[in-house]
Amino acid sequence: MQLADRYARWLEQSVVAEAPQLRVAREIPEIELQTLWMAGEFGREFLTTTGGQVRIERFGTWNREPGPHFIGAEITFGNARVRGGVEVHWNASHWDLHAAQSPEYEGTILHVFAREAARERGQGIPATCTALGREVPQIWLDVSRFEFLPVNPPPCATTACREAFAGMPPARLRELVEAAAQYRLCRKAARQARLGEQFGPGEALYQGIAEALGYRNNKLPFMLLAQRFPLALVRSRRMEIEPLLFAGSGFLNATDLSPLPGDTRSYLREVWTQWWPHRTEYDRLTVPSSLWNLRGQRPVNHPQRRVAALAEIVRHWPVLETLSRSANVDGIRHFFSRLQHPYWDFHYTLNSKRSAVRMALVGEARITDLLLNVFFPGAISAAPQFWETYRALPAVDSNQRVEIAAKRLFGTSPLGAQLGKRAMTQQGLLQLYDDFCMPCDADCARCAMPDRLDHWEQPRYGDQQPPII
Repeated sequence: MQLADRYARWLEQSVVAEAPQLRVAREIPEIELQTLWMAGEFGREFLTTTGGQVRIERFGTWNREPGPHFIGAEITFGNARVRGGVEVHWNASHWDLHAAQSPEYEGTILHVFAREAARERGQGIPATCTALGREVPQIWLDVSRFEFLPVNPPPCATTACREAFAGMPPARLRELVEAAAQYRLCRKAARQARLGEQFGPGEALYQGIAEALGYRNNKLPFMLLAQRFPLALVRSRRMEIEPLLFAGSGFLNATDLSPLPGDTRSYLREVWTQWWPHRTEYDRLTVPSSLWNLRGQRPVNHPQRRVAALAEIVRHWPVLETLSRSANVDGIRHFFSRLQHPYWDFHYTLNSKRSAVRMALVGEARITDLLLNVFFPGAISAAPQFWETYRALPAVDSNQRVEIAAKRLFGTSPLGAQLGKRAMTQQGLLQLYDDFCMPCDADCARCAMPDRLDHWEQPRYGDQQPPII
């Protein structure tokens, strides 16, 4: 992917390192830290607090029983490979609160933490020991890039980049936007490849789909749901796919069903009947209700409907897995458009009235999002020629971030609207916005892009067609 490589080199020279990002500090919930750890977001190679080398060969699985958070992990310490449990805490002192005296933690082989009071005072970190006095190696995670939420810069009357873009030859500008899109796609492909290496290609695809169904506000609980109820598990319980996922999401509560409409009572009674024999086995894996963000959601996009959609996707998994290997756009669109559910086709939530018209489980905009963020990154890693199909995808509709990026970079120029007509160029706009508008802290005078645009090489297409807008 030559354009992606060129963009990466150009970006490295362009971004002002000391320019702080416009961010809002937040406290990361411990369960989010654990989910990010399981997803490999911190990498696989570390140093222990005493300087020893550590490589995570397998992150294991979420533990259903009392004991460490993850079991079955395989870790290489130096030259020795060990199998056991991993405990992940926000604060290192939490180990002493419940694990130090409990025999269930005797098989723990690694303690992971993000905060330690002694370390922050510049002192040595206390050892972690099991109830039998065995010392457990520890590693500290740098969570700084997850502690801040990005904030959209406020609108501005004029920016230097608008003037610079207006003076660029059209072919050169198109190539820059396409290069940014290709760079964005390659980053997503690298993340998916990392998940594939860790969990296998099928699980990586499943987790990617689940995360995309979560939209921007519910990615975390969907990631957690897919980790705790992995593809292999739910497919092995083919007759109980929906009860596992729906109850595992925390949406299946033991409430009085009598006030509910008849179709809702029937649906919940059936799901409860299937879930009841397994509830104690999987109760510890249920996603906490506090993680779900139910505010500001379009009714048709409610997470309850998306969990039902995920269950239907798993039910027809072999078909989708085959389509994903060839990035068959028409086939993938047809697959999602054909998904149906006798209850959720007509309900927004468990508490909503029945709709008079059928609603798609996965709409056109979400299908395009899945193509851009899940299917094409996986396919292009294996076959770069799929880029030509990717770059020709039309945009179904715009979204707030795309509109903000286009307005900030191009103002009222029709060029911004023109670039928004293709899904690929929308992705390029978002990447330019993330790489330049966000880090300059809304202070356009400190933005490096206008000065660096002259260093973007003049495109040489030869017999090739210029990028599509």
